[in-house]
Amino acid sequence: MTQVIAMNENVRNVMNLGSVDDWGEVKEAELYTKTGYTYLWDEIVAPRHKAIVDSNGRLISVVGKNYNLVQNRDIIPQYEDAIMRSNLDTNGIQRNIQYSHSGARTVVDYTFPSHRVAITDGDELDLKISVLNSYDGSWKFMSMVGAFRLLCTNGQIIGNSFSSYYGKHTKSLNVGDAIRKLETALDVYLHNVELWKQYPTTKLSIKDANRILLNLAGDNDKLMELLHSTYLKYVHQMGQNLWALYNAMTDWSTHTEVRNESNRANTVLLREAKVRQVLPMIEELRKVA
Repeated sequence: MTQVIAMNENVRNVMNLGSVDDWGEVKEAELYTKTGYTYLWDEIVAPRHKAIVDSNGRLISVVGKNYNLVQNRDIIPQYEDAIMRSNLDTNGIQRNIQYSHSGARTVVDYTFPSHRVAITDGDELDLKISVLNSYDGSWKFMSMVGAFRLLCTNGQIIGNSFSSYYGKHTKSLNVGDAIRKLETALDVYLHNVELWKQYPTTKLSIKDANRILLNLAGDNDKLMELLHSTYLKYVHQMGQNLWALYNAMTDWSTHTEVRNESNRANTVLLREAKVRQVLPMIEELRKVA
């Protein structure tokens, strides 16, 4: 779901930003198993594991006994408070909440139209910050900076060194530290925008384009075929340059069909991680052009 949030103190409570009301409550529960013997049907508590269940008792995940549960309703409102207190221009901010793996994984994307920048005439990007949390041990609470391309709704990906992570899975966020990282995120976004502005004028040979696409596709011939055809589509629109190649890859990570639509958010993140691995190759081409 996407919410347009009017970000001023007078409407904060009305729009629920920073409130726990948007986030369902989960809890820990003992995990039981049955013996399986016909003459002994007693349930036995699993000694090394526990269940995470929603407010209706529906099983979300099974984790180890020492797993530290951090609920969305505890941590995300604190992060949203940090957004409001940072130097980011939050006028017209949008929030998109996605769930994966039956609610065990949450991705929240915040886009900032007031930080909109044009790469070329009519080709504009908004700052995007993504927040991740999980109830199955797959992710610790973390945030990542990127961008959102308005023309094709591709998620523009920034390299690993520009991601902001909050390592410990604890209920209390250091809001001051989060504010500082958010302000750094804006600097990182603007730095990458200046690099991206060079991509449309950086010519690219078919050989170099295929080399990067092959690196992304690996041994998957079907994926390589898809990436190549997507690249040619962008070449037709933009010309044979780095911007066409970059958008072909982010088009794949954002829009290509997934096997399990209910887990789309997780699949997109995995694809983005693969794209992130080849970004240094693109940067090398920009530097030598």
